Formats: sequence, structure tokens, C-alpha cells
Amino acid sequence: MPKVLVADDDTRMLRLLVLTMPSKYEILQATDGEEAVNVALSSVPDIILLDVNMPGLNGFEVLRKIRESIKLVNTRVIMVTARTDEADRSLGMQLGADAYLTKPFSPLSLLQKISQLLGEGA
Repeated sequence: MPKVLVADDDTRMLRLLVLTMPSKYEILQATDGEEAVNVALSSVPDIILLDVNMPGLNGFEVLRKIRESIKLVNTRVIMVTARTDEADRSLGMQLGADAYLTKPFSPLSLLQKISQLLGEGA
């Protein structure tokens, strides 16, 4: 069962993202950047849905740490954020994000992107 780590400090958005995930995924949660790094390193998720604006370490800092870890070399990262600036999108992709979705987003688009990154038939 693929593991999906959902990292967002907004509890309503976290709940929405978790409820969007089908039961075929094991869902892990983190509410700040440091917790996201710790959960990722201990659980080695297949996909991380990562907000940018979080307390402590922001999503870009979390992404940098994830990409520095040999344990997480195969983990895919989707930035799910309200930050719509092209500079933010570019930075996320430069740091190694596999996709960048801006809020509000279509739950269907998110699920399609997850399936695509996991190599599942859509």
C-alpha cells in the first residue's frame, strides 16, 4: 500500500487532503516542517503533499532536506500551496519537487497527479 505524507499547518486543508485520498493509500500527517521531515525520514513515504507556508521549516526547506536524504531518493513530492508566484513555482521545481499545485485545486487533478507519479494506471 503506497504511503502518502500530507504536510500542512492549516488543519482544515490537512483534513481536506486526507479525506481526498482513497483508501488504497496509507496516510501519514504532519502539521509543521520539522514534523514533516521527521515523519518522512522515519516512514519513507512514496509521495509527500507539501505546503510551503508552515511554521518552523517552510516547505522549501523541507524539500531541500528531503532531497538531501539518500533514504528518500525515490520519494515524490507535490507542492500544494497558495503561493502562486512563478518564482515560488520555479524554486520548488529547482529544489526537486515533482509537481506544483496551487490552492484552490481540483481534488481530481491531485489524485491524477499522484497516480501518475506512482506509475498507477489512471
